[in-house]
Formats: sequence, structure tokens, C-alpha cells
Amino acid sequence: MCVFRDAGHPQARQNRSRRGVLMAEPLVDIENLSYWHKQGGHSLQVLDEVSIHLNAGEVVVLTGASGSGKSTLLTIIGGLRSAEHGKVRSLGTELVNSTEKQRVELRRRIGFIFQQHNLAPALTVAQSIQMGLQHSGNHRSKDASNRIAAAAEQVGLSDHLDKYPNRLSGGQQQRAGIARALVNRPQLVLADEPTASLDKDSGQAVLKLFDELAAQGSAVVMVTHDKRILEQADRILMLEEGRIVPTADRILKDTSNSLRTLMHLDSKRLGRMLSFGHALAQVALADGRVDGTEREAISEALSKREVFNGPEVELVVELALAQARAWTESAGDDASRSQLAEALSAVAEADNIVTDDERRVIDELLAQSAAQRS
Repeated sequence: MCVFRDAGHPQARQNRSRRGVLMAEPLVDIENLSYWHKQGGHSLQVLDEVSIHLNAGEVVVLTGASGSGKSTLLTIIGGLRSAEHGKVRSLGTELVNSTEKQRVELRRRIGFIFQQHNLAPALTVAQSIQMGLQHSGNHRSKDASNRIAAAAEQVGLSDHLDKYPNRLSGGQQQRAGIARALVNRPQLVLADEPTASLDKDSGQAVLKLFDELAAQGSAVVMVTHDKRILEQADRILMLEEGRIVPTADRILKDTSNSLRTLMHLDSKRLGRMLSFGHALAQVALADGRVDGTEREAISEALSKREVFNGPEVELVVELALAQARAWTESAGDDASRSQLAEALSAVAEADNIVTDDERRVIDELLAQSAAQRS
């Protein structure tokens, strides 16, 4: 489940990340960054007073509409373009008014994953990964060949090391680009839609790899709309018209949109969908978490049951998951179960008559609660 914290200033000064990585100074520190694209004699503002901190051990997602400034921010963090206004410090390098030489040195320490894999047609997969080592000056190290083989294995390309790009599928080409970016075990990974060309299994493998990198102390920053990634991110930074949108504002806006959607749904159909979705969500939550593939499976099952459009189905999925989580938490300890039993009895006794059917349902619910706990 995504952990939403204050968009620009997370609980970033805490001692350790959720993966146990010690966090001292941020790997990336940005204050009041503004950026303009110059077009002819005109300037178009793309970033407006952006302030964020990115820490070791974090997986952070940048999301927002097309043209909101996501890719521009990513390229500034990576030293692919210079910044002139504000403060930008990336891996200890000051980037505002920096020289090209300083930015080149910074780029050697960063793993870049682009939407377009940018593989050289004349290089095999092994040679492309080796280019990543050459980029950082590590290609002559004694373990270079082992690192190339390990990077290929991590993305499932061990059997394709001698193949050229024209012999690879689009997903395989993307994975080769990812291996090239990660072979140096960079301290900072910047990725633009890294799973866009990948199937579910390959996408999950890449996300696991990112999580392992973060556990080793790297920071991973991604531009994406992939819900599989949103589920596993530590933080989600939302950009709108070049500004970081505070989480509270986004939640308020999303809640308003959700309420408008609910008002247009037939209550009986919605009830059926929620009951069905709740059952599916309980299965998905049995292992304590819901990943992207399980969420997609729930959405697909709901879509087959009722003719709802995409946003309506997504809303039902969120409601069902929230309901299932609340039910799971209510089974957490003896005190919670006692409160649940009292509440169920109070509802049954509200009309001064407790029927056998009501007692049966209460017993079934308490049995389910006990089963959840075990």
C-alpha cells in the first residue's frame, strides 16, 4: 500500500527508512526550484517553486498530467540539464549554475532508465550492459564480467547476452536498458516509465529489484502512471502545472470526485459490487498486502460482474479494499474482538428483539474474525 506523506517535506529527517536504511543528509535536496523552457524569444515556466527532499532507502514516484513538469524535474535532478533558480543539490553536487563538467561527473554516479531504451543497434545485450560500466569507469574492474552476468540475470536476460536489439522483444529491450542502468549499483536511480513496455511478471521483477536497491541504501525516483509501482512506493509526489500538490489538497479533490461518482451509481448495483469486491479483497489481503497484479485481478472480476466504467470500478476497488482492511484490523487482538462483539450485539438489540437469525449472523462474523486473527 502506498504511504502518503507530506509531498515536499516527508518525515525525511527520521533516522531510518522503512527498510532500515540509515538516513542522514538527503541524497537530493531541492528548495524553491523554478525552471523555464526558452522557445524563441519566449519563456514557458515548467517548474514553479518546487521543494523536495529524497532520502537513501526510498522509492519515490513522481506523477501528474502530461506537461506538469515531471520529466523536467527528473532531468534536473540527474544533471541532464542545468538549473538557474533555487537550490538543487544532488549526491552532494550543487547543480544551480553548475558547469557541464560537474554535471558529467554527477551523471556517472546515477542510473538512468528512459522510456526509450536507447540501445545501440550494433551492440549485444552484454556489450550494452558493459557500456554502463564504461560510463562510470568500472569496465576494467576484475569483477566486470560477473557484474554484467548478474545484472542480466536480475532482469531475466541471462539467455540473451549475445543477442542484438533487433532480436529482442520490446520488453526485453527495456530490460536490457534497465540492466545497463543498474550494473553500477548506483546510489541514485532515475527512471521514466520503467515498466511501460513490460508484462506483469517482468514488471514485478523490476519492482522487486528497485526495492532491493533501496534496501541497500539507494534512492529510486520514478515518473510513472503504473499502479503496480504506485502500490509499492514509499511516497508519491504529485505535480500540477509545475508545482508539488500538497497531499491534503489531492485527497480532498479525489474525495470530491469519488462522491460525485457515487451519486450517479445505482444503489443496488453498487451494493452487489461492494459485497463481491469485499470478498475478493479479503482474499487479496490474506498475506497482509495487496500488490498491483492482485488489484488488477479484482478490477477485472468486478468489470465482468457489472457494467461499470473504469473510474467506477476503481472506486469500488478502493472502497472494497478499505472495507477489507478495516475488517482485518478489527480482528487484531482480544480488545478489538471484544469491541466488535459488543457492537454487533448492540445493533441486534437496538429494536429490543434479538432473533435467531441475528444471533447466527453474529456468531458467523465473530468466527470469521477469529479466523482472520489466526
